[in-house]
Parts: sequence; structure tokens; C-alpha cells
Amino acid sequence: MKDSNYHRLVQTSVTAFIQKEDKYLFLKRHNSMRIDPGKLNGIGGRLEKGEDYLNCCIREVNEETGYIISPKNIKLSGIVKLEGGYPEDWVMCFYKIEVDSFDVPKGMKTEDGELIWLDKDKVLDSEYNLVDDINYCFKEIVDGNRLFFLTATLNSNQIIEKTSISYLEK
Repeated sequence: MKDSNYHRLVQTSVTAFIQKEDKYLFLKRHNSMRIDPGKLNGIGGRLEKGEDYLNCCIREVNEETGYIISPKNIKLSGIVKLEGGYPEDWVMCFYKIEVDSFDVPKGMKTEDGELIWLDKDKVLDSEYNLVDDINYCFKEIVDGNRLFFLTATLNSNQIIEKTSISYLEK
């Protein structure tokens, strides 16, 4: 018997918002990328088979930036579920990570794009094209006072059409 509530594949991933003072590190993806071409996002990627969200975050941050982080450096900011828009639905853990230096160990160019430091107050008003979910939760990530749970329905252009958000006080 097929359950109509579970008809799409689900991707699991992490997004790390790396912070130093009042700046955050973002990845501007190459225009040739399959997912979010030309858009600005935090650092992250998909979980590997058998991997949990926390260890995926540690691995992805190291692979993409060279920063060596441990669980003590990482704060869970929220969980985001995206439905529609992409070929699969997504369940993502968003983390905030403070680092000691603006000097990205692997440099500002990655296999996926270019790394850019942005002032926290300019992220939502920058000239960059952000992945849309950042518009709905970046303030919560910066504030860090509440754990958020965001569910969003996207259109075919990966733009959010409907959201639901709830919070837990930390």
C-alpha cells in the first residue's frame, strides 16, 4: 500500500554560518552548479551514508574552508524543511560557528564557488542573490536566542511561497 504523504525523495544536509566578529562567511556558488547556481549560501553540503548532522557539519566546514572545528565551536540554530521547488525535498540543520580568524585556511576559492565575508547587517540587503530560506531565518541565526524550526513550500524557481516557523527558547 502506497502512502500518499511520502511520495518524494528527501535530501539531508547541513548549512554552517561561520562567524568572526560581525561578519559571516558565505559561498557564492558557480553559475554552472546544478543546485542554487549563482546564489549565496552558508557553507555546507549533504550528509554521507551513515553520517549524522553534526559530523557532516564538521567535515563540510573542513573540506570547503580548511577550518578545523569541534562540537564545542558549533551551535545548532535551527532545522529547515523545504518542500517542492527542487527535484527532492530537503531537511537541513543550520549551525552557527565562531572562528578565530578571517583568514580562510584553504583560501577564498572553492570547487563550488567563491567565499565572501559579509557584515551581518548587510547580508539581507546585499546585492547578492541569496538562497531564499536565508531571508526567513538569518536574523534568528545571528541572534542565537531561539532554536527555530522552519518549513517552507517553494515554487519551481526555488522561491518560498509559504512558510511555517516555530521556536524553542535556548
